[in-house]
Amino acid sequence: MFKHLIKNFTPSVALALALGFAGCNIFNPTDSARVSDKDAPALTYEAYLHYQKNEYSQARKYFEKAIKADSSYSEAWFGRVKAVKNMQPGLDIFQLAAKTNLANGASAMDSVLALPDSDAVQIENGIDSVLFYLNPFINRDTLNLTDKKIRFKDFADSYSILQLVKLALTVRSLNIGLSDLLTNTKDFLTIDWSTMDVQEMGETVKEISGILASTASAIKTNPDLAAILLKEYIPDTSSITDSTVDANMEFFADQILYMNDAVQKNDLERTEVFINVGNARDDDGDGCVDEEIPDGLDNDGDGEIDEDLRHNNSYVMDIDLDNPQNSNPTKIREIQNISLYEFVDIDGNGIYSPADTAERTFVYPTKDREKKNALFKFAKKLDWKGDSSDIDARIANKEKARLDTDSTDIKYDLKWRQKNIGGCWNNYNEERFRAWFKGRGKK
Repeated sequence: MFKHLIKNFTPSVALALALGFAGCNIFNPTDSARVSDKDAPALTYEAYLHYQKNEYSQARKYFEKAIKADSSYSEAWFGRVKAVKNMQPGLDIFQLAAKTNLANGASAMDSVLALPDSDAVQIENGIDSVLFYLNPFINRDTLNLTDKKIRFKDFADSYSILQLVKLALTVRSLNIGLSDLLTNTKDFLTIDWSTMDVQEMGETVKEISGILASTASAIKTNPDLAAILLKEYIPDTSSITDSTVDANMEFFADQILYMNDAVQKNDLERTEVFINVGNARDDDGDGCVDEEIPDGLDNDGDGEIDEDLRHNNSYVMDIDLDNPQNSNPTKIREIQNISLYEFVDIDGNGIYSPADTAERTFVYPTKDREKKNALFKFAKKLDWKGDSSDIDARIANKEKARLDTDSTDIKYDLKWRQKNIGGCWNNYNEERFRAWFKGRGKK
């Protein structure tokens, strides 16, 4: 009923109303505090007395005293965040909605990019100040170190707004179009990571990935409200229907979390292995081309996860609207052959993808993949060198092959790659090995 009610309003007003009706959120003041003879509740009550009189600095001091008295008291943690938020100019939800309500179909995210520099700096500093106090509270909630009266899920929608606006402000000075980075592919949201140039952006790539991951965590706590929010802040989401929105939001969030895990764990230079999605090239030096999917599992059996990902358009989600009980909507059911892969030999055996169905067919159906293995059929025959405990050594060898791109001065020949890496390199002959270098140039 809530979703149908807000459809009568413009997107920005609907967004503000959604947050206004939500039980707990950073943008919605509340005077809910109970007097108690225990220190933390009493201090929190005193804090809210100041809060209601707009004395936010004083309120913050009392909230901090309450946290010191009882570090598990969630109302004090949350109250401090709201006090800090109200001390920051420009972070009122209705102000943000007004600033991001553009004509001509522009999204709220686009309008954040169009803010004057002075407003942008003010808002970004304000968001950073709020997150400085909010993230420790979320961390404690995740670790079950609070009384659970107020949980992350209660204000996840507000948190998403802060993170999405921070994302827009982070990339506003870079050469990235948000309509390219955040896209709607085959009626589900996805991230086009290849829009980020590691060499040009440096550590900012990891920063953006981290912001997206924080937003994804919030989305997973309340996919329904996340859909309302994302339709306002992310371009081209209007075709996503109510019947698939929950599944779509959760898959979108999972995709981001899987990728961020890989990006944060690896050195900056090797980030290219993970963000160069669907480019029809071997990005990690194992001889395989676009061999994995973003499922948090190992699809080629080399011990590494979510490297050298396939193009987003090839995914078919496990959604059956006629028989929902048979669906696993946050998972990829199968891989279809798209035009990009008509002339791509994913496993290097000389057979192009349309004829080599093993390159896009799983060993096990969706429901069994996590219990057994997530391999594609072509990967069953791959002989990776080194045992399962020697993954780091194998990755180091893959790096040598990945960076050895000058065909006029090959340091690691095919025999070396077959002996020290194995896998798809075992399927190559000298002709296909020479073709691997085409277009790569010198490093």
